[in-house]
Amino acid sequence: MAKAVGIDLGTTYTAVSIVDDYGKPVILKNADGQVTTPSVVFFDPPNYTVGETALQSTITDPERVVQFIKRFMGQSGYRVHIDGKEYSPEFVSALILRKVVKDAEMELGEEIDQAVITVPAYFTEQQRHSTLEAGELAGLKVLRIISEPTAAALSYGIQRRANNKKILVYDLGGGTFDVTVLECLENDFNVLSVGGDHRLGGKDFDDRIVGFVEDRIKSDHGVDISDDIELAAELRLKSEAAKRQLTGRQSVPISLKVPDQANPGRSIPVKIEVSREAFEEVASDLMARTEMLLESVLAKADLEWSDIDELLCVGGSSRMPMVSSMLQRLSEKKPLLHDPDECVAKGAALQAAILVGDEGTRPEITVGHVLSHSLGVAVMSNGRPIIDHILPSLTRLPATERREGYTTTTDNQSVVQIRIYEGESNDPASYGKGPIGVFNLDTTPVRPKGQPKLAVEFRCDEDGRITALAKDSDTGKENYLTISLAGQRSEFEISDESQLMSEAMVS
Repeated sequence: MAKAVGIDLGTTYTAVSIVDDYGKPVILKNADGQVTTPSVVFFDPPNYTVGETALQSTITDPERVVQFIKRFMGQSGYRVHIDGKEYSPEFVSALILRKVVKDAEMELGEEIDQAVITVPAYFTEQQRHSTLEAGELAGLKVLRIISEPTAAALSYGIQRRANNKKILVYDLGGGTFDVTVLECLENDFNVLSVGGDHRLGGKDFDDRIVGFVEDRIKSDHGVDISDDIELAAELRLKSEAAKRQLTGRQSVPISLKVPDQANPGRSIPVKIEVSREAFEEVASDLMARTEMLLESVLAKADLEWSDIDELLCVGGSSRMPMVSSMLQRLSEKKPLLHDPDECVAKGAALQAAILVGDEGTRPEITVGHVLSHSLGVAVMSNGRPIIDHILPSLTRLPATERREGYTTTTDNQSVVQIRIYEGESNDPASYGKGPIGVFNLDTTPVRPKGQPKLAVEFRCDEDGRITALAKDSDTGKENYLTISLAGQRSEFEISDESQLMSEAMVS
């Protein structure tokens, strides 16, 4: 029988884990004997190289290398262009998944065809859908998409038996940042609050070292290296290494050979010293952004720092001393570094075991998932469109919510358009990508505006399927749209506002 695994599909590194015969999650090493694989692809169709070799190719052939693709998941129009061909984020991610699964099969000696894949807690439904699509393109049956901090807490809670505690998970990965507060009961893990920024991660801290070194080279040697693709790639690799080394050292040198302005065609060696103090200074605004999100997540859960029993740091970048210093200052508690590079994949493996494992290896626990973003519909209110939120964020899943009191906005309106939005803003214009789904409700026979009695119901299950149902209570006519991680999206064009419903008549 083929095995099910947990996969931490990271912005910079990817890891695979499985629950062994003793119920313990273990990391499956790649072909290089490493526990993580760089999420980097070198394109030389029909050959695609994934991992360390691809990462090193950023220096020798950077225009054929794709990295940080996770940041573009869910952006339907985004494509990578190489040699006149274009590739979607889902395809690139599928190449990464296919590589790590193949390596895991070699390590395990068995076939793998099912997986739980993790995503940032603050990923939207569109981004989760893209992740699942990547898994399917890689030939996997994706059992579930779960949040990275939830997976980390699951791994930590089971291994440490962290019962009857509220745990705050600070997850600073290579490209994304998440904060999640969970309540860990004896056999029940419930998410209380989530927040995050999928454009903030270790890469951004690397960028600050890159910028610092570039500025020093320009001021000391009069050379601007920012447009030199190969030199920039080399500097990026060395900056990431310096960031890691500054965890245990007060200062790290970065050596490069830069163009000699006085002798074109020649280069000169330069060495720039990067101190931990200088790094923390140039990255202080990034830390401030994580601090603001921490406070926001606690406020959403109506919690104080004193309510948090344990602080769990995961993601490789959470090793930076400035992270623990900030958390200790805010909470007056010492944060815990629990297996930061592996615990997300291990938690995903535990979730996979819960879903399909044998009796002997399946943990006897439940994981409570919540909506990370509110769900609502566009309605007309005082002559302008707004979003009426029906299912608020942090609602425990599965969930169903029905709202009545809608009606038509114009006389003799034969159809009402239901536009579904995911997010917290009340302004439809603030959703750059528009609604996540659109469908129509037949409101014939036509009647004067305000007369039809319309209702909308949202149903959302633990696997990410969102169903919106609209009904005309007078005629019994109804229509629905299911936005499934494995399903199809609506192809309706956005109509003018005359086909919207009016604002809710009841709260």
